[in-house]
Amino acid sequence: MVIIGKRAGQLGNRLFVFAHIIANAIEYGYEVQNPSFYGYGHYFKGTQDDFFCRFPARKSGYNIPALQKVFYQLLTTCLLPLSNFNRLAKLLNISFLDIDPKTYPAESYDMTNSEYVHLATANNLLIIKDPWLFRDSAHLQKHNDQVRLFFAPIEKHSRAIADLIVRARQDCDVLVGIHIRQGDYKRWQGGTYYFSTSEYAAAMSRFAATMPEKRIKFLICSNEKQDEAIFHGLNYIVGNDHQLEDMYAFAQCDLLIGPPSTYTLWASFYGSVPLFILKAADAQINCSEFHITNG
Repeated sequence: MVIIGKRAGQLGNRLFVFAHIIANAIEYGYEVQNPSFYGYGHYFKGTQDDFFCRFPARKSGYNIPALQKVFYQLLTTCLLPLSNFNRLAKLLNISFLDIDPKTYPAESYDMTNSEYVHLATANNLLIIKDPWLFRDSAHLQKHNDQVRLFFAPIEKHSRAIADLIVRARQDCDVLVGIHIRQGDYKRWQGGTYYFSTSEYAAAMSRFAATMPEKRIKFLICSNEKQDEAIFHGLNYIVGNDHQLEDMYAFAQCDLLIGPPSTYTLWASFYGSVPLFILKAADAQINCSEFHITNG
């Protein structure tokens, strides 16, 4: 069994990390347990009934979401430090992989390498201390249908998403998701990808002008409340202000526009929706530069 240790950021990051490891587990036939997915497990069909957030999906005899964080904290404070005591870890039949994103020489850790596959499939417990760099893109593409099924929203959220999309698609030919990421982006990467609401509105107007023959409608979702007066003259609808429902509504749009973020990258991957990554406020948004994220 493989246990994912340290949590990797917020929803989008944790989805991608879990998805890559699941795809590798499908290919090589081992079980994954992801305590770091606490706080999100109740959103998805694959994890809603499992306290331990395992793959393949299983039901727990109990599932108290409030205690999942406590379990994760016990894991990180009690189990992860065992990596410093080789003899004890060996006695307990536990192996650790410590791939530090700050010091690892490559952009990603390839899980198809023989060392990892051996450790993951051996008759022991493999604990990944920090999973952020772990990738298996080839098998994620191969097994993407199973991954998408595992991460399908539960019925309550899927209904809310469907209702939003029905309203969003009224009176339009093309539905474009706009991710206005502000808040934490004032600081992340020195504020490079923080754009004002007016700058987003201007980018939307420029894009609409590139398709004058189409009725363009924008689905606006943000991590901050927006002054809708700024979008005057644009055909738009706002999301449900729910992190999962807005993300999966993006996955049902025709096109997506947003700054670099795993939030929209996941929506693009999950729904096979072309995405334009907005790297500058004055960027020219051309249809030829939209691409579907492959994971």
